Amino acid sequence: MKPITARTARPVLLGLLVLTLFTLGASAARADEVFFTGSTLGCFGAGCVPGATSTLLGLTYTNSTFSGTTAGGFLGIGNMPGTPNQDNLGSFNLSALPATYSGPFTLRVTFSDPQGIVGGGTTNFTATLTGQVITTDIGGVRVDFDNNPILFTFSDTNCGATTIPGQQTTCGNGSFQFRVNDVSITAGRMAPITGDILSATQSQVPEPATLLLLGTGLTGLGAGLRRRHRASKS
Repeated sequence: MKPITARTARPVLLGLLVLTLFTLGASAARADEVFFTGSTLGCFGAGCVPGATSTLLGLTYTNSTFSGTTAGGFLGIGNMPGTPNQDNLGSFNLSALPATYSGPFTLRVTFSDPQGIVGGGTTNFTATLTGQVITTDIGGVRVDFDNNPILFTFSDTNCGATTIPGQQTTCGNGSFQFRVNDVSITAGRMAPITGDILSATQSQVPEPATLLLLGTGLTGLGAGLRRRHRASKS
C-alpha cells in the first residue's frame, strides 16, 4: 500500500511544486519597465494654493502634463517650454521687469499612472527663489528645490487598460524614486522645470483566474494518474 501511495502522490506534489515556482517566478523574477503619466500645478508664496498659472512680479509659472516609459528604470522629464507645456514639470517665463526675487515656490506633482501609490499620487515640492533682474539678459532668478530623490511604492491592479494610444498602463507591484531639478532663468527668457524618475521597477502578479486554471489542471492530472494506476493494478 505504501509504494502505491507514494507513486500516486508524486504527480500531485510535482504539480504543487510547479504551481509554487510559477507563482514566485511571475511575481518576483519578472521586473518590467514602468509607464508614467501625470500633471503639475504651481504657485508663489507661503501657504499658496497651486494652480494652472501663477505670477510673482515678472515671473510667471505655467503648468504641464507628462507621460513616458522608463528605460533601465530611468525616465527624464525635461522637454522645452511649449504652448501648452508637455513632458516637463511646467515652465517659468521671466520678464525684463526690474525686480528682486525671494520667497517660496510650491510645485504640485500628481501621478495618474502608476495607480495605487502608497500615500496618494499627489506630492508638493517646495523651492526657494533668489535673484534680481535689471533688464533683458542682465540678472535672473534661481529656483532652488531639494534635490534628494523621494521613494514611492505602488500596487497597480489596472491591468491591460490604456490611457494613451499605443501605451499600456503599469500593472503590478513596484517602486520608483522621483526628484525635481533646480532651475536658473535669464532675465527676459523662459525655462522648463525638469525632473528624473529613477530606479523604477515593477513585478507583475499573475491573475487569479490564471492561477486557478493552472491549479485545476494540475489537480486533474494527478487524479487521472491515480485512476490509471489503480486500473493497471486491477
